[in-house]
Amino acid sequence: MCLNLSKIQLSNNFKKSHLINGFDIIGDIAIIKINSTNRSQQSKIGQEILSQFSNINSVFLQKGQVSGKFRTKTLSYLAGKNRTSTIYRESGCQFLIDVSQVYFSPRLSHERLRIANLVNSGENILNMFAGIGSFSIIIAKNQPNCKIIDIEINPHAHFLANENYKLNKVSDIVESILGDSSKIIKTRYPKHFSRILMPLPENSIDFLEDALFALKSPGGWIHLYTHIISEKNHSVLSKATKKLNLLLDNRGIVTNSRIVKQIGPNSYQIVLDIEVDFS
Repeated sequence: MCLNLSKIQLSNNFKKSHLINGFDIIGDIAIIKINSTNRSQQSKIGQEILSQFSNINSVFLQKGQVSGKFRTKTLSYLAGKNRTSTIYRESGCQFLIDVSQVYFSPRLSHERLRIANLVNSGENILNMFAGIGSFSIIIAKNQPNCKIIDIEINPHAHFLANENYKLNKVSDIVESILGDSSKIIKTRYPKHFSRILMPLPENSIDFLEDALFALKSPGGWIHLYTHIISEKNHSVLSKATKKLNLLLDNRGIVTNSRIVKQIGPNSYQIVLDIEVDFS
């Protein structure tokens, strides 16, 4: 769950528009970003949030951006219970998450359900960067007559994914493999899948050839997430579409694109739905 900052009524001298510039709720944990000039008041802000939201039991401050091989956040405890594990609910599913050990964004809830609604009965699906299994579990609950392979390099996320399969009763549909997607595809899954998810926006484009290698003949679908910088809102999607169509080199075409979220000034996360045809 992400929160509209305009709904936060901070008391006393807390001016929300100047203090808080990011606020996500994952389960009963709030993760906030605070402008650096106001860090001295961070504990008071944490307590204020606890007093206003009965569904929040823990408040953490996010320091800096998502970083590292496992795309984790550096968190600092502010208020409430000092624990980083929680249960998050979305689209009728439950997810065990440790916000300090794995990457997870509640802001992708619409996107996870959108992809699930595209899947047809009988598909073999690959999630190349599966995390805690959220995309795949929602797909499995919506379309149980499919098979899904999750690949994840973070051992903490891999462990949680297996716990989440059991929690949502989809262990017979989804399998998680710990390791590097590129290596696993080349050794185990050439020409195997009808649909591939690539939710690694920082550098998913670098793995496009691996995804194409894993698609069965005569083709299928790739859902590629990426970051792009553009000075004009309306040029973001056309810029990314042009780049991907060039990389595809007549092996497929971007049929749909949308902005998933804005991540900074003139910076966006987008998704491109690619229809691949090898014939």
